[in-house]
Amino acid sequence: MKIVDIDSLFDEYIKEFTYKSIGVLKPEEIEDKIGELYIKFGDEKFKELDNKTPNTFYAEFSGEELINILKEHLENGVSVSDFLCEEIIKKAPEEELIKVLDSDNEELKAYAINMLNDLNSKKALSKYLELLFGGTESETVKELVAEYLVNYADDIKEKLLSMYEDLEKEEKLFALEILSKASKDDRVFSLLISEFLSGQNLLLLTAYLERYGDEKALPYLLNKIEDESINYQEFSELKMAIELFGGEYEKERDFSKDKIWAKIKEQAEIDSKSKKDLQN
Repeated sequence: MKIVDIDSLFDEYIKEFTYKSIGVLKPEEIEDKIGELYIKFGDEKFKELDNKTPNTFYAEFSGEELINILKEHLENGVSVSDFLCEEIIKKAPEEELIKVLDSDNEELKAYAINMLNDLNSKKALSKYLELLFGGTESETVKELVAEYLVNYADDIKEKLLSMYEDLEKEEKLFALEILSKASKDDRVFSLLISEFLSGQNLLLLTAYLERYGDEKALPYLLNKIEDESINYQEFSELKMAIELFGGEYEKERDFSKDKIWAKIKEQAEIDSKSKKDLQN
């Protein structure tokens, strides 16, 4: 199987279209047609593809073969086209893609994660938990996995609750991110409030409480916003959370010595001056 850079073929396809459109279409009109051209490109035959189209070039291969083709693309530094990915998603068994998650190649692993996500794979959940809490994966892989797992918070809630106390500090934040999308459960609320009251990662924990949506958080938020040590950004996030839960906080606070407040004020003054200059 020869490896073909289909994305480069598309680049040349666009260049040819652009050249033919000089004096006929404006640059922004050409840009607006990119999506339409990509669909048309998928049905064009190319000698580089053995006179097949991008849509049919990978049709004869099995799911396992397609995964090997993906590996070859990455090993040779060849761009991976959407046509290859779509064919893998169509044909490769979830189990084969899950096996790829054991690869040492992070880029390959990321492709597999994205494809499993497109398949809405529940079979991958236990493996995802291994990747997220195994301690050896990169932040990129962990973030991809966590982003997916939030959609299945209730499916893995019990597992997360049972393992929570044994997790490392950063791992707990990932667990809380996922649990903040779970349905109402006093155990989850207790964990979120406990971490919120610790004072660490205040912005993040406030956001998780907002997302969790339990109004029982309101008194804790009202109490925390009175803390004179919080900065302007934390104050703003707490105030928004309080208002989200139907509360109010109108007390004036002095943040004149806060670096974040100073930057916001400086930018506001620059914007105001620019606006006045435009009006004059």
